[in-house]
Amino acid sequence: MKNIDAIRANIPCLEKYSYLNMSYGPKSTPVVDEVVRLARLTESEGTLNPDVQDELWRMYENARDGVARLLSADRNEISMTRHVTEGMNIVATGMDWSPGDEVIISDEEHPGGSLPWMNLARRRGIKVKMVEMTYDLEELLSRLGHLIGPRTKIVSLSHVSTKSGFLMPAKEVTDFVHNKGVPIVFDGAHAGGLVDVDVKEIGCDFYTTCGHKWLLAPQGTGFLYVNKDRLDQLQVTWLGAATTENWDLPNLTFDPKPNADKFEYGTRDLTVYGGLSVALDMADKIGITNISARSSKLASIMKNKVTDMPFFELMTPMDPNLSTGVVTLIDQRTNPENPAERLLNDHNIIITGKDEWTRISFPYFTREEEVDRLADAINTEN
Repeated sequence: MKNIDAIRANIPCLEKYSYLNMSYGPKSTPVVDEVVRLARLTESEGTLNPDVQDELWRMYENARDGVARLLSADRNEISMTRHVTEGMNIVATGMDWSPGDEVIISDEEHPGGSLPWMNLARRRGIKVKMVEMTYDLEELLSRLGHLIGPRTKIVSLSHVSTKSGFLMPAKEVTDFVHNKGVPIVFDGAHAGGLVDVDVKEIGCDFYTTCGHKWLLAPQGTGFLYVNKDRLDQLQVTWLGAATTENWDLPNLTFDPKPNADKFEYGTRDLTVYGGLSVALDMADKIGITNISARSSKLASIMKNKVTDMPFFELMTPMDPNLSTGVVTLIDQRTNPENPAERLLNDHNIIITGKDEWTRISFPYFTREEEVDRLADAINTEN
């Protein structure tokens, strides 16, 4: 990828750190400048100044258009949320549930992709079934087939596993699940902005992702795709003034909006969506295909290095078609010390992990020498 230095110059924290943890991506100067611009506008002109409101909502809708382009969806199928978890909760609570109904998740789900279903099991008496993840597609489909039954209401899986970085063959899984007559939702937290996501090609019913990871947008910027054929079926759970087309208090009646924006309820900070709009434009200019290829290349360099490390097992598939820019290592020694704190303090390298589990993210702006330095630091100190 060309112009890495120019890209890095717009991300000031990279002057001090190797930023290899995309739980929250680093913030670029153009993104922060846009948030500040809008905040200063509200400061100087007043939040309820009509011109200020027009500008805030213009950038908000620009962000919706950018999300639609990112996911290859129609803008009317996009609900602006605050994070992946909110999108997953909108889907989970918007379905009609009866005791004994079932949802299938995997054993590699994030709390945001599993707790909404676990809560429904507690409150509504549904049953949560769990498929053991495998990177072999035929085996995965076989395991799903054994779990799907007449009471299965939905399948909920991660497009990119937060635990291993496994890239789910989303279209093949969706086709299989749909052939069983069951809808599917994908947790795209570590896919949005990292891999090319075409929800129409995938064919999924719902897709929830966010801007604050690989897109380098502010926290509080998420988005949910609802296939137009599911818009009438997915009910609104949380409502506010922005939810309705018609609201008649004396007669206690209301009509929700017809599009996915009906799930947008309550007051929110519009300035951060201006930052999201800028972040989406930046990703457009670089190209998600270029971003994905670059991150995958960096991850492959690291995966090859791990094969020569005696104490580490690679949890992430070696096959680049089944992985992304995320690499997960397992320290096989007894009572291992996670290197995250030590790498930060001694080498200014930011990664994440817990106990024997270490996850490293390789955003597209990472330099090859940073991968070398990380590998040397982990191998030497362990």
